[in-house]
Amino acid sequence: GYFSWWLALLTLVGGAAIHIGLNTANDIFDALSGADEANYTPTQFSGGSRVIQRGLLTLRQMCALSAGAYVAGISIGVTLVLARGSLELLAIGLLGVALSVFYTAPPLRLVHRGLGELTTALGFGPIMVLGAYVVQAQKLSWEAFVVSVPVAILIALVLYVNEIPDRYSDAAVGKRTLPARLGRVAVTRGFLIAALAAFAVVLVAAASGIIPRPALIALGALPLAWKVYRGIKAYYTSPYELMATMGQNVQMHLVVGLALFGGYMIAELASAVLDS
Repeated sequence: GYFSWWLALLTLVGGAAIHIGLNTANDIFDALSGADEANYTPTQFSGGSRVIQRGLLTLRQMCALSAGAYVAGISIGVTLVLARGSLELLAIGLLGVALSVFYTAPPLRLVHRGLGELTTALGFGPIMVLGAYVVQAQKLSWEAFVVSVPVAILIALVLYVNEIPDRYSDAAVGKRTLPARLGRVAVTRGFLIAALAAFAVVLVAAASGIIPRPALIALGALPLAWKVYRGIKAYYTSPYELMATMGQNVQMHLVVGLALFGGYMIAELASAVLDS
């Protein structure tokens, strides 16, 4: 019964700012650890942005960019907390910033400990969705959490697959990601199991009425999961041939997210028509 466009826009910009802060910080710490320099097969989706290595930006400029993005994102977060007076929003924001900063920053360096996928899933799934929901509704929602889970799993799989070409260079500098820890068969099967779990959540949640039933249209992206799985099996040791598969993996995440959004819009329009 309540929706504010300006609060939604602030939420979007604030979330994007924290994301920019995270990505640039990741480049900074990968440059300092030598992970990006040790990577001799960077692709469009892996190996870092390479802007430091190519001299497009200095390390100091990247630090300034990262700090500026974090200041902007945190400032917006504080504004939203003050505007809504929500302790839940404050807790979500603090957790989101902490996970973002310590994704690659010491002393936690979560991605170095094989927790990168979990951190990414939490940050882009429940934290983003619940945070955006609480901004509007000023309360937590079980439904918002459930609908964030498929998005969380699939964005974690984007990172997971993108780490495959980087596994040797990451391992060389102590960045023990899951593909650096696990063997080829385990990584490949792990992708398929996780992807199917994401679609299973959509199926069960929509069929049981936890989320709107039109959200079942997200299952239309299921063939992409099989394509990515086959691509990983075929090109696991060929970074440049794997690029198309990595792109399809990103598309799967995007399509499912948009389909869930579309499912909600269909449900809202149907409800409005029936009410009228």
